Amino acid sequence: MRKLMFAGLAAAMLVGSAGASSAQPVVVERYGHWEPAWGAAPPPPLRRWHNWRGHEANWYGHVHNCMVRYHGYDARRDMYREGRRWVSCRD
Repeated sequence: MRKLMFAGLAAAMLVGSAGASSAQPVVVERYGHWEPAWGAAPPPPLRRWHNWRGHEANWYGHVHNCMVRYHGYDARRDMYREGRRWVSCRD
């Protein structure tokens, strides 16, 4: 009886481990999708930027659009240079 129990446990462990190893990894992109061809990934939006709360999934797309549109864009500030002043990027 004891050997039968151990055989059953061993079979259950093999089936359980085979199912776990064949599962696909889940990729969670909290700030959207960033292509490596665009360069280094920008930092996440700062906590003080209240307008990004609830819209974090659009952050990387917003940063990429601003990078393409404005040459002097800085993702840490979410602003670009216009002459001598910094202007907020609104896409």
